[in-house]
Amino acid sequence: MMSSGVLMMLLFFKHVTADNSGTVVTSCEACHDQATCLDSPVERERGDAFQTGSVTCTCQDGFVGDGITCYDLEFCAKGFCCCQGYGWSSELGCVDVDECSLPDQPCSPPQVCENTPGSFNCLVPHEDDLHSSPGSDSRSVQFQCGGRRCPVGEDCISVGGTSLCADPCLHYSVLNDDWRSTTNYGPANGYHCDSSVNWQGWYRLFLGNTSVQMPERCVEKYMCGTEIPLWLPLAHPQLLDGVVQRSVCGHYYYDCCYWRQNPIHVKACYGNYYVYKFVPTTTCNMAYCADVNTTVCSTCGVFDACVSDNETNWRCERKAPELVCGRSLLKVGLPNVYLEAAGLDASSAHLADHRCSAHEDRNGTVWYQVERREGRCGNTLETNATHAVFSNSLFVYPVDGRNDSRPFGFPFSCVYPLETESSLDVAIRPLPLTDHKVVRVGAKAKASMSLYRDTNYTQPYPAGQPVTLIAGSSLYVGVSVEESEAERFVVVLEDCYTTESPSPDNLPQTYMIQDRCPTNRTQVTVEESGSSLRARFSALLQGDYRYIFLHCSLSLCDQRSSSCTPVCSRRRSRSVSKSIRLKPLTIGPITWAQSLE
Repeated sequence: MMSSGVLMMLLFFKHVTADNSGTVVTSCEACHDQATCLDSPVERERGDAFQTGSVTCTCQDGFVGDGITCYDLEFCAKGFCCCQGYGWSSELGCVDVDECSLPDQPCSPPQVCENTPGSFNCLVPHEDDLHSSPGSDSRSVQFQCGGRRCPVGEDCISVGGTSLCADPCLHYSVLNDDWRSTTNYGPANGYHCDSSVNWQGWYRLFLGNTSVQMPERCVEKYMCGTEIPLWLPLAHPQLLDGVVQRSVCGHYYYDCCYWRQNPIHVKACYGNYYVYKFVPTTTCNMAYCADVNTTVCSTCGVFDACVSDNETNWRCERKAPELVCGRSLLKVGLPNVYLEAAGLDASSAHLADHRCSAHEDRNGTVWYQVERREGRCGNTLETNATHAVFSNSLFVYPVDGRNDSRPFGFPFSCVYPLETESSLDVAIRPLPLTDHKVVRVGAKAKASMSLYRDTNYTQPYPAGQPVTLIAGSSLYVGVSVEESEAERFVVVLEDCYTTESPSPDNLPQTYMIQDRCPTNRTQVTVEESGSSLRARFSALLQGDYRYIFLHCSLSLCDQRSSSCTPVCSRRRSRSVSKSIRLKPLTIGPITWAQSLE
């Protein structure tokens, strides 16, 4: 589609400014017609197909520039040389105009102006950028069209000869040059260059009839049918990011990003493809690459994402719906844009139990929810010694009817840790799970402990305040755990002891309950443990304490799979289940007095 460039190898060293100091190159062929080529008497070494030496292009008198481009001072001073977005400088030649610093701001508030070579971007402010994907570092670019600000994701595009705001995913040109492939070796098949291409609008890359994308990895020198292959050092944007700007790197010598080209615009489109707004390269021989490894992306479904762990090997992977694992509800969210692109009817969806189809459309996402209880809407519950897993599936049907069409299924699971170690804020999968199942970790069990005034366990002392008791009186302690599956789980008192500091790890530790059983039956009575989500005990403390703190370690036990009631003999519990430890609870300080007067 694009004409090939010259075959001769013209290699450059990177230049920084367009002044008269000249540019170091490796061949005088690279110099401008009005430049002088200076070949310094430096011994050259040959290797890696390069010839290194000190060859410099310098503009002649009456001209200004970097030696590769030279401007006629007299002619250009009349305003005939510089393209739009550049201004004339008698010392530097054509230099970029910083539109963002002009009194007349090109972007209307609250947009943020960002200067680019020869142009500028109007970015959506971070606090208003509702289109960008969560966790994405991309910022949406907004364009102006005839005095109108285009919606996020659209550009000012010529459609039928009229410029209007339009989606570049629907208005692009096909760029199907096979020589752009990352496997095409330039020295064997000829060099190409994108510096003289008259790029117009947006382009979608193809190799043959297969849609591909630019590489996100360093491409070997001389590949992509050129000397300096161009690639993206940052990942492509996500669907909700809209149009973003991406820098472009060129591999030269031993530096993958030796050449940093003018940035381009990129947008992700539904159907697992991208469109690019290319700009001419600064020099030859440079060309944009098409990654042959991404041909698999064209086979991905609308609910699949094309992903790679190393930017080389790509695969299709099911996009995970949004999943919220609450203490009482499981919530699944599907973005409207995905549903529409897949031709699915949000109102047809239901959980494993087809009677559960209620949904809510909120902020562009359709949400479905179910109470976190076994059996509700088809929920299943599995437990082991470390966690509980609630699972279900959401089924959505095509818009052409739900009776004769096969639904699209989204299995999901919420994992609820029953222990409170700090490492459990990461996802775990101790049970075999179905492929493509969405798994999230829910909140840990919430426990509380109170000190009561009497044996009725109905009047607790105020939480968080010191408690003063008469010496020789008893402690009445109650604990409770918040858990929606009250028929499955019970709380067990593991260890209860006192220390003279708020830390449960400090010594000495005086045990009242150890290994689920009283240490002294005459002084400690366990009223309830292992029968519900509440536990109670009383203890008579003796000794000379200034103040004490009481700590209790708890566990949750699944009474359907094992026996949870402690059986104590000689202070030891036996024939009990493997329960799950919870974080120790603490109350105190508790002080002693001869009387409360």
